[in-house]
Amino acid sequence: MGVYNLLCLLLLLSFLQLHILTGAHVSIATDFRAARTVLGLPLGFIGLPASVSVSESTRPRSVVVEFQVQSSSLLPTVNILSVNPELAVFETPIINPTNVSGIFNVQIVLSGSLDYEKASMVSVRLGLVTPSGRAEQTFHIRVVDENNTPQCEPLFQMPGVEVHVPENLPVPVTLYTVLASDADRNDKLSFSISQVLPNSSKGQFHISGGGSIISSQPFDYHTGPRELMLSVVVKDKLGANCTGTVRIKVLKVYNPPLDLLLVPQNVSIFENQGPEDIVAIVRANLTIPDVLYTFVKDYPHFKIGREDGIIRTAYNLDLEAERALAHSVLLVRAYSVAVERSATATVTVNVLDVNEFPPFCSPSVFVLEVSETIEVGSSLGSLTCVDIDVSNQSVSLTLVDNRLSLLKFRLQDGQLQVNSTLNYDSAEMATNNFLYEATILATDTGTPPLTSQVRVLVSVTPVNEHDPVFQTLFFSVLEGTRPGTEVGTVVARDTDWPFDNIRYSITAGGAMFTIDPEGGELYLGGELDFEEQQVYVVGVQAEDYDQDVDRTNRKRRTVDITVQVENVNDNAPVCDPISYESTIFSTLSNKLPILSLSCADADSDRLTATITNGAAVDRFLMTGLSLVSKNMFSYVVDGVYDRTMFEVTISVSDGRHHTEAVAYIYVVPWTTTVPPTTTTTTSTTGKPPQVVNVMSDYWDPEPWFVAVVTVTGILLLLVTSLLIWAILSCVYGWGPKDEPEPPSNKTEEIGKMNTEVSQNGANENDQASLDGTLSLSKVSIQDHLMFQGAVTCSTRPLVNGVGCRGCPVLP
Repeated sequence: MGVYNLLCLLLLLSFLQLHILTGAHVSIATDFRAARTVLGLPLGFIGLPASVSVSESTRPRSVVVEFQVQSSSLLPTVNILSVNPELAVFETPIINPTNVSGIFNVQIVLSGSLDYEKASMVSVRLGLVTPSGRAEQTFHIRVVDENNTPQCEPLFQMPGVEVHVPENLPVPVTLYTVLASDADRNDKLSFSISQVLPNSSKGQFHISGGGSIISSQPFDYHTGPRELMLSVVVKDKLGANCTGTVRIKVLKVYNPPLDLLLVPQNVSIFENQGPEDIVAIVRANLTIPDVLYTFVKDYPHFKIGREDGIIRTAYNLDLEAERALAHSVLLVRAYSVAVERSATATVTVNVLDVNEFPPFCSPSVFVLEVSETIEVGSSLGSLTCVDIDVSNQSVSLTLVDNRLSLLKFRLQDGQLQVNSTLNYDSAEMATNNFLYEATILATDTGTPPLTSQVRVLVSVTPVNEHDPVFQTLFFSVLEGTRPGTEVGTVVARDTDWPFDNIRYSITAGGAMFTIDPEGGELYLGGELDFEEQQVYVVGVQAEDYDQDVDRTNRKRRTVDITVQVENVNDNAPVCDPISYESTIFSTLSNKLPILSLSCADADSDRLTATITNGAAVDRFLMTGLSLVSKNMFSYVVDGVYDRTMFEVTISVSDGRHHTEAVAYIYVVPWTTTVPPTTTTTTSTTGKPPQVVNVMSDYWDPEPWFVAVVTVTGILLLLVTSLLIWAILSCVYGWGPKDEPEPPSNKTEEIGKMNTEVSQNGANENDQASLDGTLSLSKVSIQDHLMFQGAVTCSTRPLVNGVGCRGCPVLP
């Protein structure tokens, strides 16, 4: 039971280890897939409308539009790239993360008020910037017009204006013009008199559409009312209004007229100097007391000081808005209540133009898309520029290039034309999103001159113009290279951008090779043999793609790649036959070869032969592939008597591999043979070995895995040993075994008898030859050599003449 419990415990531990390893792998894979999902998000805007409507009464700090952006970056940036027309009414976009990874909320907030009269449509271009790239998108704001209340002159509203009217004015006479304005564009004001005091004078007054109060009846200082009050209401089309009061005082006329200084005046002023700008001064004789000044009739653009006679502009004068302002003649009445005298002065006012508006150009921006092969001189569009300033009628155009678009475009008679060949295929163009940028400056002739800018954005589309060009046409590979090994990389270049959009394929000779279509890596598909084929020619085709708007327009080029197979010493020498036999006399000259080996190497390497068994080394040597006797035999009857059969083991090597051959040499003793007194040793210099590095793939597990497997193996071995020990102890008993009997000596006796018989029969068939060798039958030679004496192998004697070759022969 103890062994069984231990086995169960070990199995449980192995299961827990497997569960932990599998769980860790699943957790790592899950985390990797989650990270990959976040990092793979595309860059873009979500829910950004093309246009929104915003009332011009919307207050600052109000959210105009809210949308989302999508980005794999943790800190994306949203910027307002441009506002057309240029209005500083937006704050920096507010961006906040959401609960969804990679999704962010963005708010566009007003920093000021919108004005429908200034801009009814506002275009806002947004840019989303992250470290991995950027995206741009435009939305438009339609400004909704709100009705503005008409604005009356403050003095007219409270406490009211006072008009002094001489009693002798001819009728009809304009007494006063109500100054009112409406900020709404194209909104027409209406004027009405709501009340006249005294009521008896109600029919005397009416007001024109321009706000001029006209009296249709004369005034009489003596019989009529001397003070009158009119209540005036100014309304727009929607009923919004402002009210004011006009008080009329009738003045008594005194003669003779006053003496005026500088009765006729001719003055010039500049436009756009604002309201209250001094135009001229009318002065009466300073000795006359209480002189008051007024216009003879209504001049809405000007006003005059009642007591000082200073003529000022009523509001900002703009010649571009009212061309009639260029020349005005003002009639000024000066009168004195104290002396009852008056006089009229004439003031001519010339309003001079100020260069305040830059030229207006149409279109305001060139956004074009053209092919990179567009012809030089082609027109990209016409530009028309005008200046609304009265005095500026001439506008000059100048094209300003940047470094990338230098000399690419030109202006001719208001036409934007291509000046030189456009280029799509460059890294610099790719960095600039294949966009040429330039600016056209439109300058007027005013002082100082004003300039408008027209941006030129020309996007270039690609055209596949060039064929791929190969750079590498030769590779070499060792013949022992394993299939699947990379031979080299075929490189082709295309001057069309992108330069590396090339796919490779094999068109011919693909039986032994494959190629990666994207990277051009050439792989070995089979086993190479230098001895069978030394050169392979592979037809490789390079085809470009995605280098034209027309995806089907592709360029191809095919070349022959030469693969040279380099020889590797991978074949061992082959000897045919591998076993040789020869019989010699013991007196054979050491200059005559006994035999020559028939060996060859498929790798054509130089072969060397070496005798490897020690006994034969003392009697023979190798000269090349020939076996030669050293003539070191000794066959003295009463002295040293050598063996008559030698087994010579010869190792044939090509420097790396070797093959063994065996030569059986039978020596016919010559009784006078005595070994020479000197020994000549010949050394054979073999070919230096060649070192070949073989790259092998092997499994290199983690250290913890090796430790787990080792511990588990030890535990399993221990359990197995315990089980075997338990089974043997239960089934078998332990005790002494019977010892084997010693071998019989009969075998040795039989061997001796057979040896004597064989010696007697073999000597009878020997015959001598004339060349010094002895021709013997195979049976006689074997009997003669094998049974000259008692032959033993190891500790066993030969039985019936059968034994091991190479065993010593006892004489």
